[in-house]
Amino acid sequence: MRETPGVVIKSKFKVPSTKKKSRQYTTYLDYINRPDAKDSREQFETYHDYMEDETKSSGLFTREDDRLNHEKRRAVRDIFKQAQEKGSILWQDVISFDNTWLRETGVLHDDLVDEKRLIQATRNAVEAMLQKEKMVHAYWTGALHYNTDNIHVHVAIVETSHMRERGKRKPKSIELMKSKVIHSLADRTKEQEKLNAFIRDELVAHKRNKKIQSLPNRVLHPDLVRQFKDIYERLPEDKRQWRYNMNGMQPLRESLDRLTDRYIDIHFKSEFQAFNEGLEQEVSFHRSSYGDTEKAERYRTTKRQDLYTRMGNAILSEMRDLSKEQTIVEKNGAPKHPVRRAFKQQKIFNESLYRIERHMNDEFEHLKNQRAFEQLERDIEYGK
Repeated sequence: MRETPGVVIKSKFKVPSTKKKSRQYTTYLDYINRPDAKDSREQFETYHDYMEDETKSSGLFTREDDRLNHEKRRAVRDIFKQAQEKGSILWQDVISFDNTWLRETGVLHDDLVDEKRLIQATRNAVEAMLQKEKMVHAYWTGALHYNTDNIHVHVAIVETSHMRERGKRKPKSIELMKSKVIHSLADRTKEQEKLNAFIRDELVAHKRNKKIQSLPNRVLHPDLVRQFKDIYERLPEDKRQWRYNMNGMQPLRESLDRLTDRYIDIHFKSEFQAFNEGLEQEVSFHRSSYGDTEKAERYRTTKRQDLYTRMGNAILSEMRDLSKEQTIVEKNGAPKHPVRRAFKQQKIFNESLYRIERHMNDEFEHLKNQRAFEQLERDIEYGK
């Protein structure tokens, strides 16, 4: 299922060589030679006339310059002309935006466009694509256009030397362009860091002053203890398999996930609710930006899987420690009296549960202090 995406990229290329391709090129020239274009000379450099038509565009920009004066425009035209004469392909990309999405990101406000952000986003996207394609001798120009319902950017690229013969670029390179445009205009780093912080810094670390003592744990959370014991008793013989994503753990992953769910319900109920709300916001952002519900759902699945994987490994790490301690006890000689032996085993088990919770919440207090500090900074910034 697809929705109207915030960003769309259309790409094509022209090769001025064989007769067949010359006819295709002539067709393109007819396009740029229509009445609302400025020049009819049949050269690569005339594409810039179309791109910087004052009735459509705010002018050309390049990797270095936001605006080109007359001298620089002439230099750019010469570069494109010489590239054509040497046999370079002309790549043409159009980056089109949904205006509603631009308003949501703050690029378009009261019909005023933040051209600097659009230009920089284009630079980031084109440079990333060229690097991925290893087009180290490429030269490009861009122009913002306003002559349609959707604001869009035209990009023209040639190679000045070491020309490639094939014009087709990898789909992943174009996808990278799109991703760079989106994340340049709508930086979601802070929102994504919050999700990661919950998983890594809150959940997979234990708040040190909230300990699980053996007796309270057995009295208050016996189901948690039973789930832990059940998994431990069913672990494979090969301890090298005691990692969440190892093949030997496949039969136990569902049980580990249920233990994680129970642990979260006991200790992080409100934090997990905030995590889910933030995750849904990110899924919604992916859907509106890329126009692909399937990709948005994959983002949700990946983030949830990261949570279960990290929690599962934290639990299995403590189970490995428990196994080592039991081995030491057996080597040193277990108490002969059955009551003492049972007490010793329970003590080891409860100590391991305590370490699990420490491991899962190690820096939670630090995170809370950091959030308070960030809020104070925001209050100072906005004069509260």
